[in-house]
Amino acid sequence: MIWILLAAAAAGIYWGFSQSRSLKAAQANLKDFAQRYEAAKAKIEDYAWRYKPAIDIDRHVQLGEIRLQNLLDHGTQVQEEINAAEQGLARIKEELELASDAAFLAEIGYYEPRYEFESVDRYGQELTSVREKQKEMLRVDGTTTNLVAAAYSTQSLTFNGSASQGRAAQKKTLKLMLRAFNGESDSFIARVSYRNVDAMEKRIRAAFEAINAITQKYDFCELNPGYLNLRLQELQLVYEWEEAKQREKEEQSRIREQMREEEKAAREAEKAQLQAEKEETKYQELLQKAQLEVESASEKDKAKLNAKIEELQQRIAEAEEKKRAISQAMLTKTGHVYIISNVGSFGENVYKIGMTRRLDPMDRVKELGDASVPFPFDVHAMIRTSDAPSLENALHKHFEVRRLNLENQRKEFFHVSIDEIRQELNQVKAKLGIDSELRLTLLADAKEYRMSQAKRKHLETTGQKDDA
Repeated sequence: MIWILLAAAAAGIYWGFSQSRSLKAAQANLKDFAQRYEAAKAKIEDYAWRYKPAIDIDRHVQLGEIRLQNLLDHGTQVQEEINAAEQGLARIKEELELASDAAFLAEIGYYEPRYEFESVDRYGQELTSVREKQKEMLRVDGTTTNLVAAAYSTQSLTFNGSASQGRAAQKKTLKLMLRAFNGESDSFIARVSYRNVDAMEKRIRAAFEAINAITQKYDFCELNPGYLNLRLQELQLVYEWEEAKQREKEEQSRIREQMREEEKAAREAEKAQLQAEKEETKYQELLQKAQLEVESASEKDKAKLNAKIEELQQRIAEAEEKKRAISQAMLTKTGHVYIISNVGSFGENVYKIGMTRRLDPMDRVKELGDASVPFPFDVHAMIRTSDAPSLENALHKHFEVRRLNLENQRKEFFHVSIDEIRQELNQVKAKLGIDSELRLTLLADAKEYRMSQAKRKHLETTGQKDDA
């Protein structure tokens, strides 16, 4: 029993010591926690002191939304500036392209006429009308936002708090814009030609857009698109007027050439007629002399004289027929339509279809083969007809789209085959009722050209052997 009590007492003492150690440890932990709590509290108080405005959650959200909106507005502004810069860069690139000679050459092409007046004077009248319309727009005051003016303000502007000073500033801006635009346009119009008419039109448009891009943003001023259209009309009229005057010069040159050809034909005909008259007079005199001689001649000599008289009468009839033919040719449209080629100068299947009223048509062919071409022409057809101009015109009209030079009608060269010409000649003769003898030679001899080619080949071959 005593041992049981002693054991119980010992266990109680041991438990007491254990609890005491645990209490001390708990007390130490509590002290440490209290220190950590005080440190954390001090940090919280310091944070609250430093960042007190951020503690207000609603205020923080509001400030965040304001900052976000400011960033969005700034982003929109930046995007607008980027777009404006890209547009400016595109204009600069276009102006650089237009400024280069390569761009001018790239613009060469077919120009579609806008006016096509019948007379040259009509172009001048229309140009005067367009310039009068320009002056009317320039006279209008654009500071009152009048959309009829050549340049106008889009809204009122104050300067130093004064509306009158704002209008004065806008007026000066409008004058400066017009001087710049008109100076550019005048320069382009003065230099317009068939090579750059499209490029010059683009340049005027580019100048219009560039000036407006500068002034619209700051001064609320802009050039009138209607005034731009008038300057473009002036450009087109000036170009087409110059082209019309050039065509008129070429037509006058063609007429003068035709007149010279007619004069040559007339001189030849007159000379031939005088020669025929002289021959007729000579034969008449010989005939009269033979007739007088036959009266007193013997029977044997009469036979010879009668034969001579018959011959002279035949000669006189031929001379009269020749005179009649020459007179008819001078009074009518009798002449020759010729078809010739020059392989060495123009290549295969290129033919000149022309007309001459010369008594000897080959004289005209020889003239064409003078120093202006390296080789003489080959004649494929020489068609004598009572209406040479109609036959020539019908052939030209049928092969119009086959012309080598579509701009100058005086250049009568066509890219066709001789078979096509033959077929059309047969149809035209029947259609126009033209009485003519048709003989065509298919082969182009081109003797000098072919001999030159052979000689060149020989020289090249000989030169290669010598080098070897």
